[in-house]
Amino acid sequence: MNMGIRSFKLIYSWTPNTIVFPLSLVVFPLSLVVVFQSESLVELHLQRCDLKILESTDNIMLKNLQTLRLNDVYITDEIFEKIISSCPLIENLDLLMCYGLKSIKLHKHHNIKDFRCLVLDDQTIIEIENTHTLESVRLNCREWFLRRKNMQFPHLKSLNLYRLQLPGDIFDNFSSFFPCLSELILHFCDGLKEFHLLSSSIKRLTIKTDLTDTDRIKAFIDTPNILYFEYSGSDFLPSIKFTTTSNEWASHISVYYKLKHSDSDAMSWFLQLNNMLKALSQSHITLKLHINDSYGSFYKPVVVEHLKLSGCFSSSSDPAIVNCFDPAIVNCFLRICRPRYIPMDMYGDVRAKCNLAEYISKLIPDETGCFWLQDLEEVRTEVWNKKANEWSCIKGTILHALRSKQQICFRLTWKEQLSKFT
Repeated sequence: MNMGIRSFKLIYSWTPNTIVFPLSLVVFPLSLVVVFQSESLVELHLQRCDLKILESTDNIMLKNLQTLRLNDVYITDEIFEKIISSCPLIENLDLLMCYGLKSIKLHKHHNIKDFRCLVLDDQTIIEIENTHTLESVRLNCREWFLRRKNMQFPHLKSLNLYRLQLPGDIFDNFSSFFPCLSELILHFCDGLKEFHLLSSSIKRLTIKTDLTDTDRIKAFIDTPNILYFEYSGSDFLPSIKFTTTSNEWASHISVYYKLKHSDSDAMSWFLQLNNMLKALSQSHITLKLHINDSYGSFYKPVVVEHLKLSGCFSSSSDPAIVNCFDPAIVNCFLRICRPRYIPMDMYGDVRAKCNLAEYISKLIPDETGCFWLQDLEEVRTEVWNKKANEWSCIKGTILHALRSKQQICFRLTWKEQLSKFT
C-alpha cells in the first residue's frame, strides 16, 4: 500500500496534572496504524504515545524510511524489532526515553549515519553491526555498546557520550578506531581517571566530570589540530598535559571552588588551578569560577570597625597584577569580616576605585548571589566635610568626588550586628 506520505509527525501533550507514565501516554490510535504501512514514508516522528497497538500488526512496510524519532514512548523489544527490521534504508535514528525497550539491535542496516539514544534501563543492550557509515553518535547509557573488538568508525565525526562506563582500552589506538573524529564530548563518564588521548583529527574536545579527589583525572592530551577545549568539573582539578601545534585555539574552564578550612588547602587548590592554566597557556583561555557559598557557613565573620583599602600602585595593562580595588578582593574580605566602614584611599587609580565604589554602593543580592549579602541591611556613601569636620551624604557622582580628591567612605549596616563599637 502506498499512501504517498513522506513525513509524519505525531506529538501528544497533556496537562501538568496528568499522572505520569504509563497512564499519561496516549495509546496510538488504530486508525493511524496505516501510517506504518506507507512505503513512501521517509520521516516518522512519534512523541508521548503508547505503541502497544502494533503488537497485533504484522504488515509494517517502511522500506523507504530514512529518519525515525521516538521520544517518550512505550515500545517493547518485539515492537521495535518489527519497526526497525522494516526500515533497511534508515539513516537517522533517535530513541529518547523509550519505556519498555531493553534491546536495540541494528544488524541489517548499512546506511545509518546518525544514532542518538537515551536509555532508561542500565541493562539495555545496544548492538550495531555496521559502524562504517556512522557519522554522529550521541549516547546516554551505562555500558559501551560496541562489544566486538577492532571495530572501525572510518566516517564518524562526532561522538557524544553521557554517563557511560568507558572501556579501559578506548584510548588505545584511538586514531585507528576514529580516524575522522573531529568532536569528542565526554559528560560524566567513568573510566577517565588516567588516560592518554592521541588524535590528529579532533578539533573540539569537551570533558565534564563530577569525580572526587580520589578519582582525580590525570590526562595527557596530544591533539595537534585542536581548536576548542572545554573542561567543567567539581572542586577537584585534573592534572592535564596538552600538546598541540595549533596557533589559534580556545579553551573554556569552568570549575567549582568550595571554601577551604585552611589557608594551606586553599593555596594547594589554586596551585593546581595554576598548573592547569599553564598547560593551556597557548590558547585563549576563558576561566569561570563558581564559588560554593554553602560551604562558607563554617566561617564565623568577625565584626571590624574599618576595612581600609590602600592603592599603592597605579593601574596596569598587565592582567597578572592584582588591584586592591578589585570588587572580587572586597568580596573575599566580606566573607570573613563585617566592617562598619570602608574608607577609600585618595590615591591610586581613579577608574579602579570608581568601579569598586559603584559595586559597593549598588549591592543587589539577586545579582551577586553572595551569601554574606543576607546579613547586609544598608549601604550609605559618604564624603568627608572639612568645614563641618564630619562625614555627610555624598552630593553629585562618585566619580566627581574621586577626581576632586574628596575622601569617600561607605557605611555598612549589618543585621543583628554585635559589636563593641555599637
